[in-house]
Amino acid sequence: MVPLPRFQLPLPLNGPPPGYGWEECGMSASASRSFKTGVHRRDEFFGQAAYCAICGLFMLEEDLGVIQLCYILKDLSPRAWNRLKDLNWISPQANDGPRHDPRNGLALCLNHRDLFENYDCIIRYFPENRKFVLINYSDIPDLQEFHGKAIALDINDRDAPYPSLFILHEMRVRGFQPEQPLDPAIPDNITWQDWILSGGLVNQDTFSHDLPRRQNMLPLQSTPPRQSTHSGRMVFRGFVCVFLFLFAFFVWFWKYIA
Repeated sequence: MVPLPRFQLPLPLNGPPPGYGWEECGMSASASRSFKTGVHRRDEFFGQAAYCAICGLFMLEEDLGVIQLCYILKDLSPRAWNRLKDLNWISPQANDGPRHDPRNGLALCLNHRDLFENYDCIIRYFPENRKFVLINYSDIPDLQEFHGKAIALDINDRDAPYPSLFILHEMRVRGFQPEQPLDPAIPDNITWQDWILSGGLVNQDTFSHDLPRRQNMLPLQSTPPRQSTHSGRMVFRGFVCVFLFLFAFFVWFWKYIA
């Protein structure tokens, strides 16, 4: 195990750190499609609907809504997006607005979307491996099996996510988790997630988007993962709020109306 390298602060203004620029990664200047169409095409394997890039859950017809599209930077304003263009952190020809460019998007299951958007985990691009790797920054048990392994994102795809956006997301994660170690341990050798290898999604580090599935391949996940603790707490708080509201309403009704 080795410590996760930290980015030098302050971050550069004339583009992301070396190895993370869209031109260095061989990315195209413009996206090929709209947000939804681009993410679905990019994260589709073997002709099946989009997979969760982290755990491999895929959207069967009866599981509508299990896989959701989300944004790497979910609340970025159009003005901030244009500033990233001006600073060359993203392509100057990127789609107008962060909600229109598939390179600001991910396909994730409900559980992992919740954890990613609540700043519990990091996705770090490793230029030397050309892989996107999940870092379980909050040390959550449900994420431990995915920690330090590459997820199903292909830097060679025309609509690959901008590695630079994950840097900005990581800064937020570190800010929301100040009690966590600054340099979490990661494996010396970065390997693919187990489900990617067992499912035959890669061949010599090349993704097989359009190839037919072989009959002897192990099945990928097709059932929803466990609900995260964040989701459970939010549901519980929702019930408490509804109960208190109804209780206050009946007290008011009994006192002033009845």
